Amino acid sequence: MQNSKQETNKNSYMLPISIILAGIIISLALILSSHNKTPNTQNTNNKNQYSTKNSPSSTTQGSNTVTVSIGTNPIEGNINKAKVGIIEFGDFQCPFCKQFYNSTQSEIISKYVNTGEAIFAFRDYPLESVHPLAMNMAIEGRCFGEQGKFWQFDSTMYTTNQDTNTPSVVLGYAKDLGLNINKYQSCVASDQYQTQIQNDINAGNTMGIQGTPTIVIGKLVNGKVVGKATLGAYSFSYFEPIINSYL
Repeated sequence: MQNSKQETNKNSYMLPISIILAGIIISLALILSSHNKTPNTQNTNNKNQYSTKNSPSSTTQGSNTVTVSIGTNPIEGNINKAKVGIIEFGDFQCPFCKQFYNSTQSEIISKYVNTGEAIFAFRDYPLESVHPLAMNMAIEGRCFGEQGKFWQFDSTMYTTNQDTNTPSVVLGYAKDLGLNINKYQSCVASDQYQTQIQNDINAGNTMGIQGTPTIVIGKLVNGKVVGKATLGAYSFSYFEPIINSYL
């Protein structure tokens, strides 16, 4: 009878101890699981800042100095007065180029381009593998530019639904902006700008561009920008000190 009572008391102590041990094991498992998930979450956030063709693991191109021409698209700003050149290698169907346009580009234009301190240029880097309309848009942009409407095209692409801006829809924009439609359609149907677009792509590849938008900021020297390249749709506050460092 005494042995039975001792056994009962022993079991009554073991149950809460087991519960406590189980709680400790579960807590440790949750902590380890949370720790292991952190790198993946960071990588996802980084990759949400740009469209890629090679899945880069970094949002910058590195610390090496690059030298790149401003290309053949129309520029914003006074090239004879400006000290700084800012070039966007972009894709008109890229959602992160759209984010850059809507959150950053206008402030750069207002503070640095309109004051004569910088020029802003766009070079075509269509990522055809992920954006099926991108090459069409690059050609269309050139044809808008031929009639003095390149920056209106730029604005239209980034303030409308990029994925529905098919050639027929863009033709409607051309009519709305008062382009000579016969001239525009002839331009789009030709291959007259293929070489210039390919030159932009080649320039980007030579720099090692891995996605869009890639923003090159540096000293403006004889129509070329000598500076650093940054990959990602960062805010104006991120780019402001970089621009200031070249003034």
